[in-house]
Amino acid sequence: MNAYEKIKNITDEKEFKMITGVTREVFERMMRVLEEEYAKEHKEGGAPGQPVGLRLTIALEYWREYRSQRHMAHAHGLPKSTINDMILWVERRLSEREEFQLADLKERFKRGENSIVAIVVDVEEQPIERPTYEQEASYSGKKNNTRRNTKSL
Repeated sequence: MNAYEKIKNITDEKEFKMITGVTREVFERMMRVLEEEYAKEHKEGGAPGQPVGLRLTIALEYWREYRSQRHMAHAHGLPKSTINDMILWVERRLSEREEFQLADLKERFKRGENSIVAIVVDVEEQPIERPTYEQEASYSGKKNNTRRNTKSL
């Protein structure tokens, strides 16, 4: 039984919100939006990938518990890259809809009102930056021997 199936079976509303971080009504609205987007993307066929319910559940788990994607991958038996792709897919699809967009921080915290003291950013889950294909033209592959020879001193 995957995480979505476990969450679906929760009958207590308070327990549901404690686990997912959203009410069942908001969860169902998110599911409808994501199922519409999924249907658009797979209208002409293609590999189905992970179910929409599991994608949403994993994204909510990531946002709610802020677990590392490595731990989530181990817990769900999926590759870390799949977990990352699922979270990004849900984030993109929901952020495209106006009902799920967050207010701009500048608007929420104007000077003099509820001012922000600090913003903390965790960058562990950033995508790997790889060199561009054009790098070979400017890099010979040789390393400079810039360290001083300590034996000669």
